[in-house]
Amino acid sequence: MKITTEPLENRQLRLTIELDEEQTQQAMQRAARKIARQVNIPGFRKGKAPYKLIVQRYGENAVRQEAADDMVEKVYREALEQEDIQPYAPAALEDIALDPVTFEFTIPLHPKVDLGDYRDYRLKPRKVRIYKKEVQQTLQEIREQNAILELAERPVALGDGAVIDAVGWVDDVEFMNLDQVRLLLDAETTDPAPGFSEALVGMEAGDERTFTLTLPDDFPQEELQGQEAEFTVKMAEVYDSTLPDLDDDLARTVGNFDSLKELEKSVKEQLRQKAQQEADAEYTEQVVDAIVEQAQIEYPPLVLEETLDDIIKDFEQTVKRQTQLALDDYLRISGKSEEDLREEFEPTAQSHLRHSLALSEVIVLERIEIDKEEIEAYIEEVSAAWGDRAKAMRSSLSTGEGRKTVVNRLLGAKAVERLVAIAKGEAPQPGTVEEQSEEAEERENKGERE
Repeated sequence: MKITTEPLENRQLRLTIELDEEQTQQAMQRAARKIARQVNIPGFRKGKAPYKLIVQRYGENAVRQEAADDMVEKVYREALEQEDIQPYAPAALEDIALDPVTFEFTIPLHPKVDLGDYRDYRLKPRKVRIYKKEVQQTLQEIREQNAILELAERPVALGDGAVIDAVGWVDDVEFMNLDQVRLLLDAETTDPAPGFSEALVGMEAGDERTFTLTLPDDFPQEELQGQEAEFTVKMAEVYDSTLPDLDDDLARTVGNFDSLKELEKSVKEQLRQKAQQEADAEYTEQVVDAIVEQAQIEYPPLVLEETLDDIIKDFEQTVKRQTQLALDDYLRISGKSEEDLREEFEPTAQSHLRHSLALSEVIVLERIEIDKEEIEAYIEEVSAAWGDRAKAMRSSLSTGEGRKTVVNRLLGAKAVERLVAIAKGEAPQPGTVEEQSEEAEERENKGERE
């Protein structure tokens, strides 16, 4: 048996296996006996017709083909073992030649990741500052949230409060259904669409109005961003809105504050915390993106297809939850095919895949591990949020795929934390928590002995 290998691009390998004629003849003898057992040949019991008669009756190529089909799996396994090839997934049989019997496979190999000098990467975190203007803007929002509303029997105007029912459609697909929602008519708001408040001006309690607006570019449902939407609104109640003074009384009303000064201090701290969280998230994203960008990552096309499959499944669930439509119906309304959708999501899949593979390599290189206590604590925290269904969620996350998902999520989070620490110049040397503890203890004991 002659075996040749040829590396292909995108982590694939061409494997060619050529059988020697002696091996082929033995396989043909077995194939002929198999054929003889399956057919009726006059003058012979099943399985007893001689080899030459089978070849004469069915042709040498047919027997060779049967022999090749019977041998392909066995010789493939032998070739993998002989060449020490570790496939990522089953190979594709590209071609079979019969004289000599030759098999040609394309084998997807495991992804390959080289993070380069990732431990040398540094990035200075951005400092956050809160300006007086931001505090004053938030205090104004607090005033609006605590506006004094009095029922009014007149047409609604900007600045008034209102209670409405509202339904929204895009291409006859309902995407919004609000019932008895209270809102303040504000010309600055873009929720659910710019001009929504102005479109209600002049309506009285009991009126119904239909109008068309363009959904904003930051609309939560990405597929609807920039689309023309039709709204039907029924006005239930109209209220005069009077803003309270910005004083100590307002501070005592909105929280456990003795004065406006305490409220301002609390607002500033909340804004600082929010800004810091946003800065931290932005910093983390910059660090991970930079590490991924500098990494050399190769993977077979099959891995990308698997990632696309997962993204399409998630998208299908999102569509069903938000629109109550099956994916086929959604695509028909959108004028897209599934291939269009896969092409649209391919850049996202590539990005997800590169990030996932890079973080997996970080986990290996940094020897990051998760202990049982961390897993149980995470499962308990997630399950508790499910209320009456906490027990079922806990059971789901504690076994099988659920537990595997938890472990992967925690490992991924730790890998990101490690990259952030590296970028700040604060990372420990690679190793498990236990190893680091043992090293620290050993250093301490050594210091005591000295």
